Amino acid sequence: MGRLNIKDYARHIGKQLNKWLMKKNSAMLDRELFSSSVILKNLSLVRRETPLSADYIYESLMNNSTFLKPFYGEMITLYRGGRDEDAFNILAVEVGTKAARNFAVILSKIDKINPSELTEQMEVFQQMMMEKNTTLAMRRAQRNSVIIMAVAVATVFVLFINFAVVVVFMDTINTLNNMFL
Repeated sequence: MGRLNIKDYARHIGKQLNKWLMKKNSAMLDRELFSSSVILKNLSLVRRETPLSADYIYESLMNNSTFLKPFYGEMITLYRGGRDEDAFNILAVEVGTKAARNFAVILSKIDKINPSELTEQMEVFQQMMMEKNTTLAMRRAQRNSVIIMAVAVATVFVLFINFAVVVVFMDTINTLNNMFL
């Protein structure tokens, strides 16, 4: 009996450690949220005439995810237990990004909206994520250009100081040579 509890405890600690590591790398989770949105959009497009149940959609998202799988699993468990509000807060709280909060809101509406509206919401969500990624890429490029410019300015400054020192020392050496000759 005690051995079984240790295994369960170790498994629980492993899951908690995995969640903590995932939460620390939010960019990776946001990429997987984007791929989940693509899956959700495709499911809504394919089943436009006959909508799928929310439970089936959540299971499809969980089966097609890697890093978000523990979060989806916990969400499905709470959803099936009738704790809808807590279920949809899992992504928002555990992942902690704006994209996760927005995606959680969309997931909470799956039972209430028709597939064409879901497709539109997924397009808006994907557009928002692409704009965010573009903004981040632009910031990264600007930061890199500032760093490169600072290195170039420092190099020119060092060359200027070197030139000034050489000119001053050459003049001093000429003066000393003239003085002793």
